[in-house]
Amino acid sequence: MDRRTSMKIGLLCVLLGACSAVKIINLKVPPTYLLDQTSKTPDPLILDCEYEVDENEKGFVLKWLLDGQPVYQWIPSKNPFPFQSFKNRVDTSYVVSQEHLHKHRAMAIIKPLANFTGEYSCIVQTYASIDRRAAKLKIIVRESKFDLSYYSNGNGEVTVDCHARDISPLPKLQIRINHEQFATENLKSVQGENGLYNVSISGTLRKDQLESPAQIECLLAIPETNYNKRRSTTYYGFNATESNGASSLPVPMRTTTSLLATVVTILLIFTTTLL
Repeated sequence: MDRRTSMKIGLLCVLLGACSAVKIINLKVPPTYLLDQTSKTPDPLILDCEYEVDENEKGFVLKWLLDGQPVYQWIPSKNPFPFQSFKNRVDTSYVVSQEHLHKHRAMAIIKPLANFTGEYSCIVQTYASIDRRAAKLKIIVRESKFDLSYYSNGNGEVTVDCHARDISPLPKLQIRINHEQFATENLKSVQGENGLYNVSISGTLRKDQLESPAQIECLLAIPETNYNKRRSTTYYGFNATESNGASSLPVPMRTTTSLLATVVTILLIFTTTLL
């Protein structure tokens, strides 16, 4: 019986549920990985596939696939072999176990790219049997900038603006005023050649609709992950500087303070002269 025929029999055996010569017992693929672009030596992304296999099995091979395309292969008698865009992104010297049929089962990805998001499948097979398990992973690229601001546009209205730059995957933005969701325009997004997104939302309301002070928040979230960010500022009404909630003292208070300082200085000079 040749190798191809054996593999076909093995696949048929698995479909019928009649074979268990090799079996995946645990797939370790994290749901998210936060990519730190500022670090020169970030921690590798480790994908591990734990399985049981009979030492007497012949023709053992392990494969990792991303969205159905092979990215890594290991045969115990050979060195691990990364495919395509993973060729310079996998540490082939990484060892997860000293056991002969488990040594290089894990794939250690060095500096993952944003487009490494997807469904990862581990396939283990011999001439007699095959098993497969898959899990989804999202590579998160932290935004380079996340800002919230408001300004008066001169006609009795205030515009609130929130934007984030260089982030992936595509996030959601939401503006709240005093913890209530604020109606805004639809999310605007632009994807650059690097695959990262610039996103923004904004909305306008009349000043008489805003209490003073009012808390303004912008919430950023990446769907199906626990990645969340928040920015906040405070609106102080008509007698405050309407830029990022920064306020200044009213003019009369500043003037009174200056006059008091002058009087104190004169008294000190007069007292010194008498002494």
